[in-house]
Amino acid sequence: MRFSYWPVLLLLLLVPALLKWWLRRNRPASVVFPLAVPQKVSTFNPYRLLIALKLAGLVLMIIALARPQTSFKQTERIVSGIDIMMVMDVSASMNIEDLAEKSRLEIAKETFEAFIKGRQNDRIGFVAFSGEPLTMSPPTLDYGILLRALKDAEVGVLKDGTAIGDGLALAVNRMRNSTAKSRVIILLTDGDNNIGQVDPATAGELAAGYGIKVYTIAIGREGRVKMPIKRKGIFGNTVLTYQWFDNALNPELLQHIAKSTGGKFYRVTDAETLDSVFADINQLEKTEVKSNEKIRYDDIFQKPLKLGALLLVLGKMLETGWWRLLP
Repeated sequence: MRFSYWPVLLLLLLVPALLKWWLRRNRPASVVFPLAVPQKVSTFNPYRLLIALKLAGLVLMIIALARPQTSFKQTERIVSGIDIMMVMDVSASMNIEDLAEKSRLEIAKETFEAFIKGRQNDRIGFVAFSGEPLTMSPPTLDYGILLRALKDAEVGVLKDGTAIGDGLALAVNRMRNSTAKSRVIILLTDGDNNIGQVDPATAGELAAGYGIKVYTIAIGREGRVKMPIKRKGIFGNTVLTYQWFDNALNPELLQHIAKSTGGKFYRVTDAETLDSVFADINQLEKTEVKSNEKIRYDDIFQKPLKLGALLLVLGKMLETGWWRLLP
């Protein structure tokens, strides 16, 4: 609450002096008579009650003249969200455990999950690919559905291979009709394109044509790496063995796609680097939020004005009416 004409409140400083004047002016005359027997004297003084009514009415009138107002704050938020498609490789090589004690796929899924939970007001979709692509979730604001789709992405569900071009082309197709101010694809893979119908460079040009930025991430180490292979034992139990595998990456291709679309290329060889990559993307692609704040003031002087006038009228009626008959 505020007072629009607050200097009027300075008149309240005169109230004590006015009270003193009223008490002196209305002090009743008295004559002291010696009495043999003490008499009980009433302590009730109607004139003091009259003065209290008048002063209360005057204080309320001064407050009303100061024009008290209540304020209401209205904030209008204009949010310019970003459409993001996450494209993740789920080929067999994503089971390799060369980044930490977990597989490449597990680390990638955990990092994607943290990235999703850190976004707001952005539509995010998810495409998984190996030898063929699959839309796990279209761009959505329902992050619960998106996180469940991310959890369901597993190696071995799709045809084996690494169809980078097909995965990227499917993500572009999902975003080409988007009206978002900024559209982004995050492509994560641990291998080179070796299958598919769409050339990765062509898919990158397609993304650039629609104004979609592509951030490419090459994850894992190159060369001879051990791939864990699970198979059933003779007693029905799961036996884990390792097989040497030549991991081939094509960073030049991923760099070309990122550069042609206005994105950025990242090389990741450990879990900490992957976290920093997504932190960097999070900073580069910020959602624009504009706040327009308005404050509205409503006058509430009517209540003290009415109550003050009522007290003054009541005091005047009692002064000129019933209390004049009191001895």
